Amino acid sequence: NNDKKNEGIITTKKRDRRIWSAEEETLLIDLLYEMNGTGWKVDTGHKSGYLTYIEKEMAKKLPNCNLKADPHIKSKVKVMKKQLTYILEIQQNGSGFGWDDEQKMVTGDKEIFMGWAKSRDGAAPLFMKPMIHYDKLVEIYANDLAKGGKVKGPGEQSDSGEEQFTINTNEVGGQVPKPQTQDPNTTPINSQQCVKRKSHDVDILEREFIQISKTLSSLIEAEKDSAMAMNDIKRAFVHEVDVHEQTTEKRKQLFQLLSTLSGLTTEQIVKATRLIGQDTAKMDLFFTMPDDFKVIFAQQEISGAN
Repeated sequence: NNDKKNEGIITTKKRDRRIWSAEEETLLIDLLYEMNGTGWKVDTGHKSGYLTYIEKEMAKKLPNCNLKADPHIKSKVKVMKKQLTYILEIQQNGSGFGWDDEQKMVTGDKEIFMGWAKSRDGAAPLFMKPMIHYDKLVEIYANDLAKGGKVKGPGEQSDSGEEQFTINTNEVGGQVPKPQTQDPNTTPINSQQCVKRKSHDVDILEREFIQISKTLSSLIEAEKDSAMAMNDIKRAFVHEVDVHEQTTEKRKQLFQLLSTLSGLTTEQIVKATRLIGQDTAKMDLFFTMPDDFKVIFAQQEISGAN
């Protein structure tokens, strides 16, 4: 019976794999990103029930997707978290391969990377595969990883039911992968050394995420300050335009009023308009005077300029 099982499809989970479309994955990440500023996100992660909420929201926007909170969304979220953790590990300790932040993917020596990925379930597909939503995933989970080393909240109970990849033996040359055996000539690794090394890696990741969180906070504050400065400039510009329009209107009224006064020549009207129109305070004073005083005021301005 065991031989018959090995000849077929190797899988560690009796659950069909769900192939997500690019549209579905983008919508899921956008919903998680939007939750950052809502009551669904707390210090320790997401609140219980958030997967059901995402299921309903996705059903509204993609009615035919038929994605369920469990197992589809829950499994996809776990895979994304795991891949993000691998990328952060690569950024810290990658040797012979690394993360290209411009292309948003793992690059370098494929053979070395695959050797590294053997001990990390689900890491192999990351090689040379762009993670276009990387920046959003960092913002979604950076704070959680920085605080606890694991991206898990009260709504995310521990579960080994992560999305598993089904492997068809025909696709790997009809050979069933053989378990690796340890070379008897090699020295066993001390368990305490493993614990210390793992603890050290977690400390590095924690420090890195704290730094990322601080950087993001600084960028957000800088953006707020920039927005406030732009608003001040906009208000000042609008005010300047209003003042200019009001002054132009007053000068027009000044010319019309001077044209109706007797005792002023055409040349005096033009000159008085130019002289009085240069000073808004003089224009305001001019408009308050009786007509005979307006003539005297205009003549004095002309005389003072000569």
